[in-house]
Amino acid sequence: MAEMNLGDGIDLLQRRAKIVKALLIAGFAVTVAVLIGELGELNGDVLLENPDPSSLEQLYLVALLVSSLLAIITVIIFAMWIYRAAANVIAANVTGFDFTPGWAVGWYFVPFANLVQPFLAMRQIWNASHFGGSDLDRGDPILTLWWTAWLTSNITANISMQLAWRSTSAEMYEVSLYLGIASSILNLVLFVVGMRLVERVTEAQRDRLSSAHIFA
Repeated sequence: MAEMNLGDGIDLLQRRAKIVKALLIAGFAVTVAVLIGELGELNGDVLLENPDPSSLEQLYLVALLVSSLLAIITVIIFAMWIYRAAANVIAANVTGFDFTPGWAVGWYFVPFANLVQPFLAMRQIWNASHFGGSDLDRGDPILTLWWTAWLTSNITANISMQLAWRSTSAEMYEVSLYLGIASSILNLVLFVVGMRLVERVTEAQRDRLSSAHIFA
């Protein structure tokens, strides 16, 4: 991939941020619809296996499908945003940055390492964007909240799906529903915090990254 100067890279980051934010807003709305369906399922008002589904059941099925498609698209665009944010830090020659753009994204797909390394990469992107090369490993509450919501929502969703597929009793399926509801609520938090994270890193790179590098 051809190298991009910092100004063009920040312009590209802003364009990608707009797409990510739009996807997160859409994801929030669809997740609310999924959550309503999950609560209906828990109360016995919605049956996914109904051979003659009601309007509510049809909407729930559509929401589940759209949610899955949006999740895939959002992950791809968010990864592209992370790649560009990391590339901009490197283009600004911020000292102490430990991640290549490829690995800032790639760590998400490495088992076990993906529990920690993506957070460390985002923390360095955040600090480099806001403060230049000054203490890239400092913490921030928004980073902790974002990563906690990301991990817990994914873990609960995975357990919920495994239980639903393997359920041999109504009680076991009910537990999967409770976990699915918890995952949906965590996703709502994740969408809001993720949107703020993208906004603040993008704004920091636009307003501070160049000057932080120049005056470092």
